[in-house]
Amino acid sequence: MLSPEADLADRIPVWDAMQMFWMDTDPSGELDFVVRVCTRSKYSIEELKQIYWNEVRPAVAANLWAMPAPQWTGFRRDYLVERVMRKHRFGRRLPWFWLNPYATWWWRELEAGLRRHLPQPRPNGRG
Repeated sequence: MLSPEADLADRIPVWDAMQMFWMDTDPSGELDFVVRVCTRSKYSIEELKQIYWNEVRPAVAANLWAMPAPQWTGFRRDYLVERVMRKHRFGRRLPWFWLNPYATWWWRELEAGLRRHLPQPRPNGRG
């Protein structure tokens, strides 16, 4: 997978959709939308996992603890892009999921939706 800097146009819609898991609202209402955006992207589930954990989460997770009032409608795209580009952890190990129970819960929900909509590789590795 290309770095975020080399793949900006394709990453932005995915970032924009995934950020909703860290807004001050119940993300369950956004889940189907996020699944649709991700399934229309060029990324595999494994690549989307990397984007979720190492690009979007570092950029927007602090929103849930923002005071006096966290963002609830989503960040403007230009602000979101600036945050992701400054804070991403592209190419690094994924964080320990047990240290991130909230993000882990929503990744599992998203992954389940993706698995229902994306073609699965065969066990023998042939498409």
